[in-house]
Amino acid sequence: MTPRMTTVIPTGPRRPRRPALFPGLAILPLAILLSACGLDNPDAFAPSCPVVEVPGAAADLVSYDGDTRDIGHLIARAGVTRVTGSCRNAGGRTNAVVTDISLGMTVTRGPTAGRTVKIPYFIAVVYDGTIRNKKQFVETVEFPSNVTQMLTHAPVVPITLPLSRHVTIDGYHIEVGFQLTHDQLEYNRTHLVAPSFHPM
Repeated sequence: MTPRMTTVIPTGPRRPRRPALFPGLAILPLAILLSACGLDNPDAFAPSCPVVEVPGAAADLVSYDGDTRDIGHLIARAGVTRVTGSCRNAGGRTNAVVTDISLGMTVTRGPTAGRTVKIPYFIAVVYDGTIRNKKQFVETVEFPSNVTQMLTHAPVVPITLPLSRHVTIDGYHIEVGFQLTHDQLEYNRTHLVAPSFHPM
């Protein structure tokens, strides 16, 4: 069954604020590919897509067997490679846009992992600086016996974004990343180097 995630947004005027699941953390400049595609009516203008970002601290996952942080106790390491998707009108009498999103990731299994590795991740919808809906998923990666690293794409998740006169598509913001434990989040904050940007 295809995962489904529906968001209900209260109507009201929008006050621009920068939404973020991880305030103060960098956003990775990944290959986020969201295109507009009007599937219900080929002659109609395709709807715009919301901004999609990956919080820097949620772009990597490192899992160990126990508290020892060495390669001999590594279960798995994963990294977000891209977020792909498209947008379409909900159709019928529903005033909404459906955003289809899929997360691409590289997964490396460690010495303590079996043939199957489960990678938790999340998709969150933010509106007016507030998280309106967040859902967690698990990507199960099956490794052949002689393979330790794989590139995989999670199933497409359709997200319904209701619209109204006061609720517009540019008010939405979607964040995607790995669902980390507190220890994993602290590990990323202390061990991973945040990306830096320089003027051209």
